[in-house]
Amino acid sequence: MRVVAGLLGSRVFEGPPKGVRPTSDRVRESLFARLGDLSGYSVLDLFAGTGSLGIEAISRGASSVTFVDRAQPSIRVLKKNLDSLQIGRQCTVMRSEVRLALRRLANEGRQFDLIFMDPPYADDEYGPAFKLIADSGLLAPGGALVVESAKRHPLPSVAELNLEVVDERATGDTLITQMCQISGEEMANQTADGANGVPGASEQSSGSRATVTRNATVGLFPASFDPPTNGHIDLIERAQKVFDEVVVAVAINVGKTGTFSFEERIEMLNHVTESMEGVRVEGFSGLMVEHAHKIGATVIIRGLRAIADFEYEFEMTLMNQHLQPELETLFMMTKQEYLYVSSSRLKELVRFGANIEDFVPPLIAKRLVEKLG
Repeated sequence: MRVVAGLLGSRVFEGPPKGVRPTSDRVRESLFARLGDLSGYSVLDLFAGTGSLGIEAISRGASSVTFVDRAQPSIRVLKKNLDSLQIGRQCTVMRSEVRLALRRLANEGRQFDLIFMDPPYADDEYGPAFKLIADSGLLAPGGALVVESAKRHPLPSVAELNLEVVDERATGDTLITQMCQISGEEMANQTADGANGVPGASEQSSGSRATVTRNATVGLFPASFDPPTNGHIDLIERAQKVFDEVVVAVAINVGKTGTFSFEERIEMLNHVTESMEGVRVEGFSGLMVEHAHKIGATVIIRGLRAIADFEYEFEMTLMNQHLQPELETLFMMTKQEYLYVSSSRLKELVRFGANIEDFVPPLIAKRLVEKLG
């Protein structure tokens, strides 16, 4: 793939992994010709894939781009592209479900001048994402939401949201729809017009049923992960069944020197969780409760192996509740085969030449031997 125009015009970057649909050069050329100069824009690229839209925005003058995608293979290629084009400093990459990322960005008070949205064409993410964008204030005043879809898959209506379609054009089988956010006053006028019989008013029969929605649940699993063990991986896989998103948070312990660096632990966890849907790895420093609040997590996930673990965790939970009363803690019992597995014990086994492949993923066993064997 190549950058169509701008500062990076004609530069080549890596295309998507197998199974990911790219935005063609022709579609990007047509889209950005209509958008014009993006100097100083803050851009959000949802379902970013390998980042072609956000990269093009940087080339056209955007000051920053936040990329969001949940697939680790795409994230890997995206980061490689940002490095090869030397634009990483202007970019933030989030590996996350889009709905959860939107809530997190809204909680942080972020706003964007331009939001790109390009989910899989038959996906059901359009409607929920539209509502989150409309309700969250993520779109800056005068900003634009640009949506890529297939002509054969009509977009859900935005008539009841404070979004308005301002432009819609087809390039081949691809439909590009541009929307803007309308003010509360304009929305009220439209609602009044609808009540007076203006076409487009929303109508409900007496037998219609309200749609019940719930907030997505985010569980935070914090630990030092020095190194990650099969016991950790088991807890993550079980937590997947409980939460919409599990954030695996690597603690930066300033008072302790670990066997593996912070960056190495992040890399190893990304490797062992890359095929897990709804799992995101990140680092944090400072208070755990503050990080939980920052990412919108409502539950802390902790593993228990023995009574000694419980005594420590019980005291920690009471302190966390004092600091943030709405934050809950979920204790998950370690499976029997991992009860006696600990990072310190594994390191000791490696120093004496014992095989530890029953207790850690293969990559981590190899890294431990390289460090300590």
